[in-house]
Amino acid sequence: MDFLRNIGPFIMAVVAVIINGVPQLLYAQSRGFALKPAGFAYLIGGLGNLFTGSVTPISSQAETITVASVKKNLRDNVSSILLAAVLMIVIAAFGGVNKISEFAGVSIISGMMSGVGLILAGVSLDMFSQDKRTTLVSIVTAIAAYAVFYNSPNKVVWTIFISVVASTADFLLLQKRRVDIAASVEEGREYMQMSSEWRFWKKEYWEDFRPIKPRINTTVILGALSLVMLNIGANISFGGITASIAGTTQNYDHLSIINSLADFPSALFGGPPIEAIISGTAGAPWPVACGIVFMFAMGILILTGVIDRLGKYLPSQSIAGFLLVIGFALTFAPNLSAVAASDNPMSGYIALGVTAWSKNPFIGMVVGILVRYFGSYVGLV
Repeated sequence: MDFLRNIGPFIMAVVAVIINGVPQLLYAQSRGFALKPAGFAYLIGGLGNLFTGSVTPISSQAETITVASVKKNLRDNVSSILLAAVLMIVIAAFGGVNKISEFAGVSIISGMMSGVGLILAGVSLDMFSQDKRTTLVSIVTAIAAYAVFYNSPNKVVWTIFISVVASTADFLLLQKRRVDIAASVEEGREYMQMSSEWRFWKKEYWEDFRPIKPRINTTVILGALSLVMLNIGANISFGGITASIAGTTQNYDHLSIINSLADFPSALFGGPPIEAIISGTAGAPWPVACGIVFMFAMGILILTGVIDRLGKYLPSQSIAGFLLVIGFALTFAPNLSAVAASDNPMSGYIALGVTAWSKNPFIGMVVGILVRYFGSYVGLV
């Protein structure tokens, strides 16, 4: 009887988080990343959580996609993702994620995450230049949904669902339009074009998996360090929130290793980075199993072409509202409050400003640390 009572919410949670992931994957596609390779990342994430018992699933996340694709050169972007994955595995293997967080301090970590929130909200507003009507519908319905379900533990899920469905319905039914993925790619951005062959038993399917040869340069190194800092902050923040929803704790080093291992097969073939998320699966019955089922289902849907086929029906601007809400209300505001309540807020405010200005969390975090430890010599703290 308990099983029958719980299976409905379990399935709904899986479906809701898939709905969250689809438009963000399509957003990654519009930023030049390939879709197919991301399927392997989800499968590795599912296996990782299965072996470790981690409650936090990994998925496409707009802030990581944005930071990973600040530059328009695809080879540099995927090289940064791969280098960041290597660095994160080394750091996490020695328990370094918590140590770095403790060294930087709550103020700086929170300030850096607040800056990322502003970057994310900025991406949402930038979507006005791409499609004003769809963006506006998404933002208005997201804000309304977030307000209505503010006290609900599933407010994030409802915000995503309502804003994406409303803006997509307007796009398809009222505007009577369809998405041209190639045309939605930002001008001047390199695009990983893949064939429409989704029969994985065919040779043509596997010909799409052409490895991108990584390279090292200043842009790649700075990009990788930026992703490392962002992942440390996101894993601690999002992993902690997801674990608290599930009423348990999260091993951040395990989460970082899973996240990084998943990035290898995705980025190597031009796919996007995958990271920890605030997940509705944590509030479902059997939260660990729910997250695992979500990741396996998502991986299969990507690799069998279902997600790609949805591409022409889901405009990337449909997530503008969710980006604004998660960027401002769920990332910027709470982390800003943490900075204000800390024992050294000035270093956090500077980390926030530098991160938002440079669009590089690593630079923001380094400047914040310098201010924290040396600011007293120049009168800043």
